[in-house]
Amino acid sequence: MTSRQRPQRLYLCGGPQSGGTTLISWCFLQRGDMDGVVDARTDLLPVIPEDLKSPRAWCKMTISCFRFAEVRDHLNDLGWEIAPLLVVRDVRAVFNSLMKKGYGSNGTTAEEPPIRTRLRRFKQDWELFRERSWPVLGYEKLLRDPEQTLRQACSEMELPWDQGMLTWPKNPSQIADRKHANRTFLVTRRQTFAETADPKLAEVCVSAIPPGDLAWIEEVFADYNRIEGYPQHIPAKAQWSQPNEWAVPRYERTRRYKKRRPWFAFIVKPFRILSSARLR
Repeated sequence: MTSRQRPQRLYLCGGPQSGGTTLISWCFLQRGDMDGVVDARTDLLPVIPEDLKSPRAWCKMTISCFRFAEVRDHLNDLGWEIAPLLVVRDVRAVFNSLMKKGYGSNGTTAEEPPIRTRLRRFKQDWELFRERSWPVLGYEKLLRDPEQTLRQACSEMELPWDQGMLTWPKNPSQIADRKHANRTFLVTRRQTFAETADPKLAEVCVSAIPPGDLAWIEEVFADYNRIEGYPQHIPAKAQWSQPNEWAVPRYERTRRYKKRRPWFAFIVKPFRILSSARLR
């Protein structure tokens, strides 16, 4: 499809993993005038479908392997005019969630970088949005006051209000690209925003964050917390063996490591454990 045939403006939304971005993406794709990508893969630059059924194009990405700025520049190169939106959430809640998620693998590869690296990239993008006065949408604010928060985002993005963002009239089959949509969201999604969104998720849990990482977050994101209205300090909620313990990134946690291991390693290791137990 040529640049003249497709929509020239692309509404590009970014945010951290476990930042509530899929919920927000679903809201925008329920608009009657919008179609596109629910969730782009983190390790590939997004491809915008050619057969969009609506005049406005949308794509949501998470900041992990790529920064928002890098994806924006790439899509600019392809001829899209980018209308940016950044989703923010208390980074402690993000870190805590990633420590418990499969896709939160705290690795050392390009496709599964350290969690701290992902958060540094997010901070750099947040600083870019602040510098250019681009629209920012708070996940916690959305859960507490969904209509006002979405109305404000639409106004800042020069979009008319569409009540479908809350009532969700579209069938999933009406969305062009939903193949990489977050599994947790797909399982918990109901018929409307009110039936799906859980206001309790606005609360910050830090039970899975090692003390060293919690201290790091509160130091590196001090300005972010102050400007976005998050607490400067939240006490640790769990007991750790060392006061400075932190989640060290490891290659062994990555898909690349697991794919390169010999097939018999998955049989030999359990066999060795079982044999050792029998000898005791």
